[in-house]
Formats: sequence, C-alpha cells, structure tokens
Amino acid sequence: MSLEPTGAPLRVSDLSLKRGDHFLLSNISFVLDHSEILGVVSNRIEPVDHLFRILLLLEKPTSGTIIYFNNPVIRRKDLIKRIGFYSCQMDLLGNSTVLDNLLLSASMHGLPKEKSLARAKEILSLFEASDLAPVKWFRLPLSLRRKLCFASTFIHDPAVVLLYDPFRGIPFDVAVLMRNFIRTSIDLGKSMVIFSTTPLLLDEVCDRIVILHNGQQTAMDHVESFVTGVGGPGILSFHVSKFNIEANIDALEKMGVSWYATGENEAVIELDNAPEKIQGLLDLLVKKGAVVDKIISSRQHLLESANRFMEV
Repeated sequence: MSLEPTGAPLRVSDLSLKRGDHFLLSNISFVLDHSEILGVVSNRIEPVDHLFRILLLLEKPTSGTIIYFNNPVIRRKDLIKRIGFYSCQMDLLGNSTVLDNLLLSASMHGLPKEKSLARAKEILSLFEASDLAPVKWFRLPLSLRRKLCFASTFIHDPAVVLLYDPFRGIPFDVAVLMRNFIRTSIDLGKSMVIFSTTPLLLDEVCDRIVILHNGQQTAMDHVESFVTGVGGPGILSFHVSKFNIEANIDALEKMGVSWYATGENEAVIELDNAPEKIQGLLDLLVKKGAVVDKIISSRQHLLESANRFMEV
C-alpha cells in the first residue's frame, strides 16, 4: 500500500453518516493527491448527495475526519476561498446579467473587488462566452446556463474543485470544452473530485475511481482496473444515435430523465425503470427518428465491478 502524499489537498478517513439505525455512508476513506482527478461513483444518488454536502462542510458526518490542506479545523468561510464547487442542479440569479452573476460569485469566494472584473472577463473568454456578459441570465438556454455555472466554479482560481455530475444535460461540444478545461486545470496543479452515478463518462477524465455501493465504499483504484458501465439501481440506460440532442433539451428535461451527450448526435439517456417514463421516451425517440442502439439495465453493475476488483 502506498503512503499518503505529504500535504495532500484533501484526506477523508473512515467517514460515516447515520440516520436512525441506517447508515447512509460508511467506510469512506480516500486521499486526493495534487494534480489528480478522483471520481466517486455510486449506484444510488443519495450517498453522493450527502458526501458532496459533507465535503462542502454543509453537513456533519456521524464519525470520521475530513482534512483540507493539512488543517483539521478549517472553517467553511476560509475553505470557500480555496475550493470551487459545481452541481448540475445549480443556477444563478435570473434577473442579473451573466457578468453580474460572475462578479457575485467572485465576491462569495472572497476574491478582491479589484481582481473580480478582470477575472470574470478572463473566464468568459476562456469559455467562449464574452458576448454573453450583458445578457440576462434567464434569457439563456439551459445548456448555456450549465456551462456558465461550471465556469463560475473557477472564478477565484481554486486549488480544489468538487464537481457533481458536470456532464449532465449539455451538448457534446460543451462537454468536450468542459473536459478539456478540467484537464488543463489539472496540468496547472489543481485537484478535483467528480461525483456521478455514470462511470461511463468518468472513465475519460479521472485518474482513480472510488466505488460506493449502497453508501459503502467497496473499492478504489486506477480507472483501468474497473469494468465500468452506467446508472444506479432500477435505472435503464438508452444508448441512442441520430438524435439531435440540443433540439430536444427541453423535452428531455420535462420528462425528468438524465442525459449525457457522447457524440454530436449520440447520447446516453438514463431514466427510472417505470413503464410510463419508458413509453414517453420511446414515443419521443420514434417521433424524432432516433435509433436506439442498445438498452442497459445497470442495477448490479457497480457491485459486480467492485467484486471483480476485490477478486484480483
């Protein structure tokens, strides 16, 4: 077993979260190294929800320790100046402009006023969105709002970044831009944790993967050691092609499904294994002339991946 790196940006040891007699999280231990992307993959949404909040110091674990930057007593107001975070559920102020929202984000993360404007303009340029600075937030399509929420994560040049399902609900070209930005950020010395129930997408960006099954850590190793797939318990994953993702974002969002662009006109669409949802999705795909290449039921996938690793 390798020794923990000295001065690791984040160490999590024996973390657990209990509600009544039920453990929501147990046996969570990992070290985030410098310039590393660590993926946390769960077969259920609730464990990653809670772990994300715990690492943001918004929720207290029942037991275990979290140490950022070798400081076991770091306060959230100090932590927030050094970390960035993004969730696919995030949104900014609808009646404010894009630029004003970025300036507000910079202020919340403790960036000095004299640096905020220059940094906001730099971020907009890096994300090919300089012309959107004066536009009201509510006028932007959902995919653009998600891209710019992601961009706001980096406004204060954080050392550690926590990303929750960053590739959900965005067109392929935006996903590629975000992946490239993540990799460039790592090359510049940042460290990241990416949370997801869709390991298929994390394979492309992460250095190591932590697998959670029903809230318990079952394995951790380099990505290539796992046979990863998609989804959580009771989830169906539709792999579709010849489907114009961007033109159908609103319809997919109204149906309450998750989707991840895997090509210009290709996607993985995830939904609960419920007859009404399945029928609604199939009706949409038929209407739009899409091709369903395969359907995967992924109830047991993550547990099987962990078992393969444990047997090696």
